[in-house]
Amino acid sequence: MRRNLTILFALLSISFAFGQGKYGKYLNSRKLALSYKSVKDADKDDYYQQYYWLVKAEQLKTYPHLKDVKPVVLYEFVKKVNPQNTTKKLDDRGKELRKTAELSLDQYFKNKNFENNSVLMYNLETYVDPSKGQYYTKVDAEKIKELVPKELFAFNSNNRNTGEDKTFYLWIDKKKDGFNIVDIIPNEKDNKDFYARVKQYLPTYKFSKYVPSVKKGNKTDKTDVNFYYIMPFEQNTDNIEYKTEDFKTFYLSQYRKAGDEWKGVEKSRK
Repeated sequence: MRRNLTILFALLSISFAFGQGKYGKYLNSRKLALSYKSVKDADKDDYYQQYYWLVKAEQLKTYPHLKDVKPVVLYEFVKKVNPQNTTKKLDDRGKELRKTAELSLDQYFKNKNFENNSVLMYNLETYVDPSKGQYYTKVDAEKIKELVPKELFAFNSNNRNTGEDKTFYLWIDKKKDGFNIVDIIPNEKDNKDFYARVKQYLPTYKFSKYVPSVKKGNKTDKTDVNFYYIMPFEQNTDNIEYKTEDFKTFYLSQYRKAGDEWKGVEKSRK
């Protein structure tokens, strides 16, 4: 798995356009930190936000099985998980906390004191997310699961503020050289037909909260090869298997009532 993960990111990193905004050209947090003296007050939101993304990406890179992953890929992943919390969305309390955090950050950056500093990191997190929302989410790199080799990965996370556990699914769209965080459980609003069919066969079915198993379609069948077949975690109850090509539109493939055999609802696969 480690070898596959390394090869995957090494190859795909070529296709990613790195960086956005004024400070998007920086790939290394130290180099960005050293440019602090040239930062204008009006640009500090973007500056500290970029620094946060880079530091978090570099923290992931310290794990042995991620050490060979290109920095740009981990950076893009961190940005997806923790998008920018703009000043416009902050309430008065949030603005006050950000102002206090900024005073502390300014001192550390002016004095170039940003090596392994827990106080700096606390203030940095407070600055980018004063409401202590999703920026308090920690991705557990040791629990990364490769669901489909070189294509689909599961990243477990924990929100330190709320205690909420969440799994992010990273999908590599080979056709478009795309990098996407996707949903494994179908969106009910966009997949009404899918949910209607599930209810038809299993009226009380509920999706498992655990990571599912995923398989690719039949390689010898052009109509099936691009599908991903998803089976929710087995919990000795009713279960289903469904498929998707883009993780947006889903189709029920087969179902099983507790204790019974699997029954297909479409043309059987070889």
